[in-house]
Amino acid sequence: MHKYLKFFLLENLDTVRRIRVGSFWGVTLLITPWTWLSPFVFFGLHFLLNLLNPRLPLDERLLQSIYFVIAVELTTPLHAFGHIISGKLVHSAMDELLITATRDVNIYHGDQSQIPGKVHLVRSLGGPILNILVGLVCILIAPSIPAGFWSGVNTSMISTNLFFGLGGLLPVPSVDGEVIWREIINWIKKK
Repeated sequence: MHKYLKFFLLENLDTVRRIRVGSFWGVTLLITPWTWLSPFVFFGLHFLLNLLNPRLPLDERLLQSIYFVIAVELTTPLHAFGHIISGKLVHSAMDELLITATRDVNIYHGDQSQIPGKVHLVRSLGGPILNILVGLVCILIAPSIPAGFWSGVNTSMISTNLFFGLGGLLPVPSVDGEVIWREIINWIKKK
């Protein structure tokens, strides 16, 4: 057991091998040797949670889990992209993005205590805001998507993006909300 499990990270960030896979807009992209497990982890998680609904037939349970995996695998990079955009807006984007089996980790080099609170706030808001916007767009286009596979994916995109976005605003350790609320409270104290 390692200290990062409490943050829903399967990998020990202190010891896991980081493999460079490229860069995006000046941000180095890294993966771990366990990143490939992501779809299986989220499929299993959703399938197990769906067991709470015993009236759901197996084929529907499997299909909903597939929708969920697709949504998570699209929502996670959207969240990271939101952080990159917001970091670029305040000229302080993350240095590296570590993609793990369960979530992405924004890595900043240097002494972050010297960064102004406004910069921390804007960088933290980028991911949740983009997810909320994507969720709202998916709600708007939902009526135009015929029933079937893509409708199921869109429905899962709505719930997953809104969960990432609104959940990311909560003051929970290792989630964006921890930084957002810390900076808001610091700003209020200074007034």
